[in-house]
Amino acid sequence: MTLQEKISIVMQAISFIGIIFGVYLYFRRPQEKSETTDAVFKERMDNYETTTKEAIKLALNHSHTVESKLDSHIKESQTKGEADARWQGRMETLLEERLPRK
Repeated sequence: MTLQEKISIVMQAISFIGIIFGVYLYFRRPQEKSETTDAVFKERMDNYETTTKEAIKLALNHSHTVESKLDSHIKESQTKGEADARWQGRMETLLEERLPRK
């Protein structure tokens, strides 16, 4: 075996290893990109779910607050209406007593 044949065999082996490595990278890089994309998508979905849950919780709390304020306002209005009715009755009585009817 001559030196030129030995160099040729080594070059063929290096070329074969290069081809195998190239094929490996050809299939591996898209897989890595896909895994990265999946991880980013999962993170966005988790953030979306968290944000949605917080928004729903805030809306429910706001709704509860509005209901509480409305109940309070209704009670105040009823109490004020009763007080106004009593005051009106007193005023009518006073006017009837003070102003004679003709």
